[in-house]
Parts: sequence; structure tokens; C-alpha cells
Amino acid sequence: MKRRLLELDGCRGLLCWTVVAGHWLGSRLGWGNVHFSHSYISVDGFFILSGIVLTYIYKEKLLHGSKEYYKFAAHRFERLYPLHLLTFLVSIYIYFTFFEKIPFNEPFATGIYNLFLLHGMGLANSWNWNDPSWSISVEFYASVLAFPLLLKIRNTHLLISLSVILYGIVIGRHHNLEAATDVYFNILSSGFLKCVAGLALGIAIINCSEVTNDLKRTENNSIVLILQTLAIAYVAYFIYTKDDVTSYDIITIVCFTYIFYSLINFDTFWNTLFSNSLLVYFGKISFAIYLTHTPLMLLLDQINYYRSLSLQSQTIVFLSVLIIISHFIYNWFEMPIYKNTKKITDTFYSKKSKQLAEKRH
Repeated sequence: MKRRLLELDGCRGLLCWTVVAGHWLGSRLGWGNVHFSHSYISVDGFFILSGIVLTYIYKEKLLHGSKEYYKFAAHRFERLYPLHLLTFLVSIYIYFTFFEKIPFNEPFATGIYNLFLLHGMGLANSWNWNDPSWSISVEFYASVLAFPLLLKIRNTHLLISLSVILYGIVIGRHHNLEAATDVYFNILSSGFLKCVAGLALGIAIINCSEVTNDLKRTENNSIVLILQTLAIAYVAYFIYTKDDVTSYDIITIVCFTYIFYSLINFDTFWNTLFSNSLLVYFGKISFAIYLTHTPLMLLLDQINYYRSLSLQSQTIVFLSVLIIISHFIYNWFEMPIYKNTKKITDTFYSKKSKQLAEKRH
């Protein structure tokens, strides 16, 4: 039984809250020079974390045979699509019920793209419906189409080089990584390229790690702690500051990579902090928080009493309701559906394997 990487759950929880903070402050204070306006980079952190976790769980299975690939693809769909569909439908209800005019372009076309998880793949050229879900779109297709191929690259340097090239392509056009839906080579969105780059880094991190051993390294922990602290401080500053630091966001990617690698392999103060029960739980419900927070902001803004509150009071109400809703969605919708559909998929492929085995004999 593989140990759960609790430190990464804590990291995911923190990164999720930075995205929420960026959208919350932007919606309240204007989408300009506000704190957490650089939380777009947190999504790139999500992609790297996904590469780590998927490699940790599925590497041996996917390298085993093609049958495992179809199970993996089904599991990714079962994990990502139900909550995306729920929040997409809620967003449709909110816009058609409370808005006189849909405030973004091509609502019908982007609705179709959302239905097929294609809205992050370069087909939609502006924000739409439940906007944060663009990253779910690219993560699904990158994990299903690119991740199994990346796993076959055994050379860590090659994986890192590929990641650098993909990040470089996006930076070459935008001068930073604040991009999602513009298209390269006529078929690949910037979000897709960034996700593939993040997955490649995640695979490289696992390939360089001793995750099969429950005992973490203790040598040079003081040096590791200093480097971790510097990396975490830089990431925190980058995400929080109002200063124009987007030209240096590739440094944040490097810091993410080191932070995640060192948390897996070494035992320091930061492991203890990121593994605490609150952050770990936020990490577990982070998917619900991430996909729910925008529809919730839109819905609360339709309540006159809520709009009359001060910013501080609105923040308290919003965060409280978001945590409660995300808790129930995770426990009563997200995980039950995933576990049940996963069980059906596993049973189907198990029966199919037995039938093939019987035919051979």
C-alpha cells in the first residue's frame, strides 16, 4: 500500500485558496492591480502536482499494457467530469435566471465546448460560464493523450527539457505564463501546452524520488530547509504582490518543482506544516472549492442584503458558505460518484479480462 503524499494535499489546498483569493479580490476591487492577481501561476502548480500524483499511482499500471490505459482514461473522466458538469449547469441556471444578457461571447458555442470538456483546448477565445474549469478541460485531455506517452520517457533530463520547451513556447508569445486559450500550431492551446509541461515535470520529480520508502532522508535537512523556505517565500511573494513580476514567473515554476520534490524526499518543518489536518482537508476538497467558488460568487451577488454588507462581512459569508458547500459536495457528490463509477469500470474490465483469458484456454 503506497503512502499518501499528505504534504502535497496541503500544497494543493493552499494553492486552491490563492486562486479563490485572486478571483474574490478581483471581483470586489476590480480586475486590476490587486493582491493575488498573479494566482494564475497556482494553476501551473496544480498541473505539476497532477503529474506527481498520477505518476505515483498509475505509472506501473500504464506501463504494463494497453488495457490499463482505457481504465485510466475512464477513471480520469469519472474523476473530473461529474463536478464540472454540475457546476456548468449551475452556472447556466444563474446566468439565465439573474442576468438580462449573457456577459460573454458565444454562449451557445461555448456551452457545447463545456459539455464536451473542450473549452480549454483553444475553441473558446474568451472567458465563459464557469471560467476556472478551463484548466479541468486541458488537464483531462493532457492526462489522457499526453501523460501515458510522457511516462515512456525514462530520461529525466529529456522530460525537463521538453517541459522547458513547452513553457518557452508560451512565454515566447506572452512574455509570461498568464495564458490559457490561445492556439498554437492550429490545434494546441497554451493551457494544454502548460499542462503537458507540468505533467512532464511531475513525472521527472517522481523519477528522481524515493517514494517507495516510508523513511525520508535526514541528511542535509538544514540546507534543504533553507532552500525550501527561500522557494516558498518567493512563491508566496509572487502570488501575493501587486508588483509587476510576471516576467519572472518561470522562476516560480522552478520553485514549485523544488518544493514538491523536497517535500516528498525530506522531512522538515514544512512537511509538518503542509501535512497538518486542516490543510490536508482543504487539499481533499480543493476540487470542489475550485469549481464552486465562481458560481457561488455570482449567486451571492444576487442577494440584496449580501450586496449591502461591507467587504469584510461579505468575505466572511462567502468563505464560510464556500467551505460548507465544498464539504458536502466532496462527501455527498464528488467522491460517491467517483467511487461508484470507478467500481463499475473496474468490474467491466475485470470481466473482459476473464473472458479473454477463457477464450485463450
